[in-house]
Amino acid sequence: MNRPLVKDLMLKPRSGRGLVPFQRGRLPQPAPVVPETPLREAQFVAFDIETTGNTPFLVIEIGAERFELEGSLSLFDTLVKTGAPINPYARRRHLISPDMLRGAPGFADVRPAFLHFAEGAALVEHSHDAFDSYLIGRGLKQKLEHPILDTSALARAVLELPAGQTPGLARVVEMLGVEASPAHAALSDAQATAAVFRRLVLLGHERLGWRTVGDLLQAQVRPVVDRSALEGRAKPRRRRRSGEMSGREIPAAPTRTA
Repeated sequence: MNRPLVKDLMLKPRSGRGLVPFQRGRLPQPAPVVPETPLREAQFVAFDIETTGNTPFLVIEIGAERFELEGSLSLFDTLVKTGAPINPYARRRHLISPDMLRGAPGFADVRPAFLHFAEGAALVEHSHDAFDSYLIGRGLKQKLEHPILDTSALARAVLELPAGQTPGLARVVEMLGVEASPAHAALSDAQATAAVFRRLVLLGHERLGWRTVGDLLQAQVRPVVDRSALEGRAKPRRRRRSGEMSGREIPAAPTRTA
């Protein structure tokens, strides 16, 4: 597969340490993760995204942790420059101001770097509607090749929560008793997602017999989301039979912040 060119790039973490070079060195890794990959042999990238909070929800921060079940391997952390306004509600949640984005790289450069960082791994998000992975893949000529795992759906399966519940990351952290502090900052939320994932896999192995990445893909139930409004397309019309439910399509929420 032809991959985007990864430029020499300076990332800007929100920590205030200034610009830091993106390390392009290849991490030692097994073959790319596929459904048949045993969980103990797989590598994963837990990630989180913060956005402007306004349609079309532009990315202003990406945080990620590459890890194995035994522990962390590497981190990816940067603010992302955009000239678009930030929704006041979103800003109160993630505490990112336009001034903080000055000097940060743009998304066109950050995305190839992130995909390089995540090469060969399964992606892990706490995003029941696959919003974060949608933002990463939006506009690519080819779909993301990574298996995508959702800790909110896996938590629902392992903890036997009602089908309609969508547990937030902070709630799952508390329920599992893992040491993590999600705070609507992309890197801390990504690290919390990684910690939650490791704990869920352990419990899922004990209770449900999870052994491969495919076992997790089969266990997670995720909604089908209509994103035509975000992509500038008219919503496709479909004639339904009398009494037919509209399925599980969920319109994109206009106030989505991350």
